[in-house]
Amino acid sequence: MTIVGNTLALLLVLSVLVVVHEFGHYAVAKAFRFPVEVFSFGFGKRLFGKKWKGTDYRVSAIPLGGYVRVIGLGPDESTVAEGSSTEAAPVGKRWQRALILLAGPFMNLLLAWLLHTAVFALGVRVPAYEREAPVVKVVEKGSAGEAAGFQPGDRILSIAGKETPRWRDVHFTFGMNARETLAVRIERGGRTQTLDVTPHAVTKYDLGDSGLLPDFGTSVRPRIAMVVSKSPAEAAGLKKGDVILSIAGKEIQGAPDEIFTTFVSAVASAAPGPFPLVYRRGEATATASVVPRKEGDSWRIGIQPVPDLPEVIERFPLGQAFAEGWRRVKTDFRMTLSILGRLFRGRASIRSMSGPLDIAKFSGEAARTGAVPLVALMAAISLQLGIFNLLPIPVLDGGHLFLLTLEGAVRRDFSLRVKERILQLGFLMIVALLVVVLYNDLAKNIPANWWPF
Repeated sequence: MTIVGNTLALLLVLSVLVVVHEFGHYAVAKAFRFPVEVFSFGFGKRLFGKKWKGTDYRVSAIPLGGYVRVIGLGPDESTVAEGSSTEAAPVGKRWQRALILLAGPFMNLLLAWLLHTAVFALGVRVPAYEREAPVVKVVEKGSAGEAAGFQPGDRILSIAGKETPRWRDVHFTFGMNARETLAVRIERGGRTQTLDVTPHAVTKYDLGDSGLLPDFGTSVRPRIAMVVSKSPAEAAGLKKGDVILSIAGKEIQGAPDEIFTTFVSAVASAAPGPFPLVYRRGEATATASVVPRKEGDSWRIGIQPVPDLPEVIERFPLGQAFAEGWRRVKTDFRMTLSILGRLFRGRASIRSMSGPLDIAKFSGEAARTGAVPLVALMAAISLQLGIFNLLPIPVLDGGHLFLLTLEGAVRRDFSLRVKERILQLGFLMIVALLVVVLYNDLAKNIPANWWPF
């Protein structure tokens, strides 16, 4: 059911984002009174629709996004009319075609802003510490922060020249800069100084970790962030969000960096089970009988435990929500460009990219959590979709814009044959990128012992 749910969530997210993107192309083309032959929801064979004022508004067989066909926009199938083999003359002026191409990514950016605004207006749960001033209380042993010389009591003022008034800003900046040496300005004993820190790459998404933390105390309990399908935990009725209180009578609590070790040790001590696991779900407390499964030398129950930290609801009046939404768009925009730049320079791992499997998993988890997390995820993906489409790769909007720029520079339109060759090159580049991203997705999401024999 998880796979089906994730797939449906993926189709919903991508369909909405792609249709909004294509509506941008459509709206500007219509504003210029250019011939828009097709506006399709989905790809492939036409199922049904209605022709109105020269445009076929249709629903097609493959419900994964959609497309708009503007005759003469080229250099793809839009160069010819549907059912024709004759090349149409380029429509309008180059600047008009450029605006049509830019309108799609612009709509993705606008949608991201509106969705983030909705999230901030409705309210989103965030860890309470994220809103606090970044005063270091814990420097983990062996961490990048320890190597850089951080001490408890240091207040982080800025990272790489950017002010960091909250822990959220600190963790975000470190997280997006694994293996990058960053100049961190701190206040220690009333004086300021600068320390150079290189965040370690952690997790399968290659996120940066400094090992610098606020004081969470020593009474933190583990919360279930994920339940593996067909696992002992699922069989026992445990769900995402449950807070584990004890295992076989042993209290499970401690500092955040101790929680995982404490949990694993308790499961191993109680194996082979069955053992009672006391958990809290909402305001109610319950007990599950769990039979762990041995995998290699370890006993597992099939969950991902994370520290259960205090949360607050971050909500703003509508006017301020617009401002916060725009601030988030700008932050995510800079972050995406930074990651792309580091990827092209070989300074970031391909593991930081997410493909269809990751997006499906994130979409499914967000949908199961609630409407607000799903809207927040759609906002993030919408922005990245818009940026990706602006890359100067033939087939993408950015590739078409690059071609228009070249034609403007030489002051003539290239022949259909030249455009087709450029398009073929772009198609091969996209296929190669998809293969790499899909392989990366499989490597991150399929267990090493998945083969049943």
